Amino acid sequence: MAGKSIARMLNTFARETIVMDRNQTERLGVNAVEALFLEMGWIFREQTISDYGIDAHAEPREDGSPTGQLIALQIKTGESYFRKRGDNFVFYGERQHLDYWRRHVLPVFIVLHNPTTKQTIWQRVERDLVTEHSGGRWSIEIPIEQILNASASDYLRRGISSDPKSVRRVRMLLDLPLMQEIAEKQEEDAVFLTVDEWVNKSLNFRNSALFYGEPRGEVVYEFERWVAFSDLGNFMNESFPWLDFEYAEPIDEGSAEVEGHILEVKVNSLGRAFLEVEDYMENGSMPIEVDRWYDRDSDSYAEDDRD
Repeated sequence: MAGKSIARMLNTFARETIVMDRNQTERLGVNAVEALFLEMGWIFREQTISDYGIDAHAEPREDGSPTGQLIALQIKTGESYFRKRGDNFVFYGERQHLDYWRRHVLPVFIVLHNPTTKQTIWQRVERDLVTEHSGGRWSIEIPIEQILNASASDYLRRGISSDPKSVRRVRMLLDLPLMQEIAEKQEEDAVFLTVDEWVNKSLNFRNSALFYGEPRGEVVYEFERWVAFSDLGNFMNESFPWLDFEYAEPIDEGSAEVEGHILEVKVNSLGRAFLEVEDYMENGSMPIEVDRWYDRDSDSYAEDDRD
């Protein structure tokens, strides 16, 4: 019995070590890709809320300011992903991920990083570039010269919708998981958002953070956006149009450089309507509440007070 227990312990340790090694490798890739996008002058946001098959979003800047143009990234790390097909590399994937990426509101890019050679290459997921195989498998070639660096910036931006309507639609869809979570959480607990305003900086609103329960507890999410707005109302309308807010505490003027806004927030009517529409799109028809009914005997409508 002791021998079996030791064997189980060794197997468990081996599995945990494999998971730790895999997580470490993935972390190396995400960090390397983030560094490259920052060198390109882009904003890089790792996905803090689970998004199936998407590891991060990246957004280019113009004159130091965010553009609202976003791309989605699937990052794969390791020498095993660098398989040659002729002069190019080839990436193999599962059908469920491909179907999801094709429906995504953002352009999706696969990024491969080799931590040994420091090589990082990219390819956009497009129908014409994908070769489908039996058993739900598919592949896409990645040219060896498609290196992720400053010269790739213009290619990555091509095809991104940038008109105001498209930008608003994309941002609402990207915020959907967080919107759903806050809507559920606010039924049982208070939700707080803190925002730092750097009064002497051109990009004055920075470092927002979300808290549940009380505004000085454990940070639930951090939002690393540096943007320029005339006041807090404009910042909230642009960044979180689906939230109502009120001050939970007076403005913190502890620093001459930074004013801290501590807000209690709730999903507003716009957010609730958007959640209802998305629920309908996902699940189909919704029950309709009827407060009047047609009485055949009197040939008229009556208030619905039936049990």
